[in-house]
Amino acid sequence: MAKSFQEVVKNRRSIRKFESRPLKDEDLEQIIEAARLAPSGTNRQPWRFVLLKNKEDKGKIAGSIIQPFVLEAPVVIVCCLDKKAYTKSMVERRMDELVQNNVISEEAAGYINQFKLPEKSEEVKIPSDAYIDLGIAVEHMALMAEALGLGSCWVRLINPGQIHEQLNLPDDLKVAAVLPVGYPAQTPPPRPRLDRGEIIIEL
Repeated sequence: MAKSFQEVVKNRRSIRKFESRPLKDEDLEQIIEAARLAPSGTNRQPWRFVLLKNKEDKGKIAGSIIQPFVLEAPVVIVCCLDKKAYTKSMVERRMDELVQNNVISEEAAGYINQFKLPEKSEEVKIPSDAYIDLGIAVEHMALMAEALGLGSCWVRLINPGQIHEQLNLPDDLKVAAVLPVGYPAQTPPPRPRLDRGEIIIEL
């Protein structure tokens, strides 16, 4: 029986113990598709993902992961930002796509470009909001995993540069986090959350 979105949000947990059985290819595809459809500033879509699906590939990052449960998951998704998404040529391409698909007008695109375009064609500056965009995409994956009866856990990294080196990734990619995904072998209780009154600021 399909879960409602409210159930998915309410029941999602950080899973730190996984069954050994592999993920279905179609489930992994749905998880990646959820990330692909995530929103991002100026539609830059800066996220890139490395899928570690076997023991050999996961072993490459073993020296950089201090949480052993990560490597026990059937799939580890290495979440990266692509610096090329912030070059002048790529930003202009994204804006042209928005205009051509009637998402924004040419006038609006010109106004946005005043603030978004780097001075040089291949100048790269990753803004802080890039991590927000990546975070949205990763949370889309976490929620889709829950909807499919799977578990996941956001994991921040102590030394992302080391993982970049161990996986021999291109210089254009910046590793930001990993997301282990698999069938949960535990049912963690819900963590306490602030009351509504503590998160709403009354004016």
